[in-house]
Amino acid sequence: MPLAARFARSVLRSAARPGPTRRGLISGPPQEPLGPAESVVALVAMAVTCLGPAAWVLSHLEDYKKGE
Repeated sequence: MPLAARFARSVLRSAARPGPTRRGLISGPPQEPLGPAESVVALVAMAVTCLGPAAWVLSHLEDYKKGE
């Protein structure tokens, strides 16, 4: 049996076998709701992460146009 086929069988076999259940995962609503300050910090962090690189490129556009 080729090596790739044996590897695929071992991967599929281990994926089909149920393993031990994970403990510590909680499903459902949060036990402590987020406050307004935490929400604002999260939204600001997401905005900076998404818009920061675009702002950097736009602010340095003249430098990129010059070339070297």
